[in-house]
Amino acid sequence: MSGLFCLSGEHLLKKLNRFLCACFLALPAAGSASAETLRDAVRFAVTTNPSVRATEAEMKTAAFELMQLRGEYLPTLTLSGETGYQRVDDENSLSEADNRETKPRHQLGVRAEIVLFDGYRRSNLVYANAARVDGSIFRLLDASETMALNATEAYIDVARHRKLLEVARRNVSKHEEIGRQVTGLVEGGRLPFSDQLTIEDRIRSARLAQLEVERALRDAGARYERVVGRQPSGSMQVSAAPAPQSLEVLTQNALNNSYRLLFARSQIDQTKSETEAVLADRYPRFTLGAGVVRDINRNGVRGNRTDENIGIGMRWTIYQGGRKAERNALAAMNSRAIAAQEVAVREIRELAARTWNTYVTDRQRASQLSDQLRINRSIVEVYGDEFEAAKRTLLDLLEVERARFTVEFESVGAQSGLVFSTYRALAAQSQLASFFGLPRSELALEPAFRDRARVSPENVFNVNIEPLK
Repeated sequence: MSGLFCLSGEHLLKKLNRFLCACFLALPAAGSASAETLRDAVRFAVTTNPSVRATEAEMKTAAFELMQLRGEYLPTLTLSGETGYQRVDDENSLSEADNRETKPRHQLGVRAEIVLFDGYRRSNLVYANAARVDGSIFRLLDASETMALNATEAYIDVARHRKLLEVARRNVSKHEEIGRQVTGLVEGGRLPFSDQLTIEDRIRSARLAQLEVERALRDAGARYERVVGRQPSGSMQVSAAPAPQSLEVLTQNALNNSYRLLFARSQIDQTKSETEAVLADRYPRFTLGAGVVRDINRNGVRGNRTDENIGIGMRWTIYQGGRKAERNALAAMNSRAIAAQEVAVREIRELAARTWNTYVTDRQRASQLSDQLRINRSIVEVYGDEFEAAKRTLLDLLEVERARFTVEFESVGAQSGLVFSTYRALAAQSQLASFFGLPRSELALEPAFRDRARVSPENVFNVNIEPLK
């Protein structure tokens, strides 16, 4: 009876030790006050990564090139001058004293000109470039979503490998604990020496597995530094984002909000306006001009002369070869832009479906592995007790330990995959950056240049664009 009581006490002590170890592992790591949150990592990556900065520079380049078109609506002022010598032979117009005499000649003139009508070429150039600016804004926003997702993945990957390293270390510790137990039993003559060799082999295998996890953790840290821009620090806690409601809702939100689709639509608008700008050359061009020219010894005649003029000029190309091919090329450009939009729609639908499928599978897999891990832990505990009671062999115990380690390893990956799939669903809906507190207004210009241009082409010139720092 007393032996049974001692056995139960040892069993209780083992349970207590496991509970205390679990509590210790659950405590926050030292220095958690300086830990980097997922939100901080994503915001830092999106606002500082050079690839996003390059896309931002492209957006501002397009915007400044649009601002250059202001000159199309302003008059041009030309100053011209000439000085030198001239000899004219014209007996019918010049006197004998002036004819065939080399004289100094000087000229200075000023002319102002403004376009009155150009077949709406300028307006369509503004429309096309405004659509181009909107497209570059959507590209920047899409790049920000991609960077936010990459940073999220890098953060979760580091946190995942840290948990896997904890699992690997516990696995080594457990095998070392079994090793000490086996050594005692071998020395007591209760187990053969082959079991001593077997447990030593398993301990080394567990340590090799730990080494592989440590290497993978360092690789994850290197990728984190590349994406985020600094090394991971402190404890890293990850929680899931709001889960997608259904495939239908996810797909509809993706189609409504996708920056890639908005970019494709801006390309259609840009192509249409560029087509109209090219076709404007088939209309007459009217200009209003005024100028004054001051001449000294003009065309061989001694003395000063001033010419002043003001009037309307016209230029109209009535015929030019190749216009049919030009029309066909423009039509093909429009067709290509429309087809690109259709491709974007199909790819967004596929992305939404694949994202939903991944989320559903990860959710089910994480749940099943969690249940399986709970069962495996119970099996390991029972096998441990039966091994102590000589009802199970060492190989039996080591096999269930291997199974538990494998399931726990997969469970950590499944839980991390499930968390990441919720953020991936937000990215598919172009809502990930805003989820981390990065609204569109902080990332890019307001993508409404084309709408403002349609109201009045000159509206787009009243925009303040900060230069890159």
